Amino acid sequence: MSDDKVCQFPGTELPENLMDIAPRKPGFCQHEKVTLDEHTRTVTCAKCGATIDPFSFLMHNAKTIQMAWQHHRMAMHKVQELTERVDTLKREENRLRGIVKRLQVKSSAVLDVRGESRL
Repeated sequence: MSDDKVCQFPGTELPENLMDIAPRKPGFCQHEKVTLDEHTRTVTCAKCGATIDPFSFLMHNAKTIQMAWQHHRMAMHKVQELTERVDTLKREENRLRGIVKRLQVKSSAVLDVRGESRL
């Protein structure tokens, strides 16, 4: 297939690009401090000066709070499980101490660990 047989359809020329993308400022801003303007109903970052969509700002904060509550709930559940395990181990320790004490009282004979006989 040769190039001379390929023809363009009329009206398929691409228009000039009318959009211009502004370069990002160096660094990344977390928008930790914001200014709320009640009159213009805008949210502006106090650090970088960027205007933030109020709904996006609210949605981001709601998701952050929701994640914090989920993490808190998981941590409290883990603490409860560990507390139950510690309580079980303490009961087992007390039970074993009682067994050891009872056996020590039962066997009043001195153990010969060095080969010396004592009565």
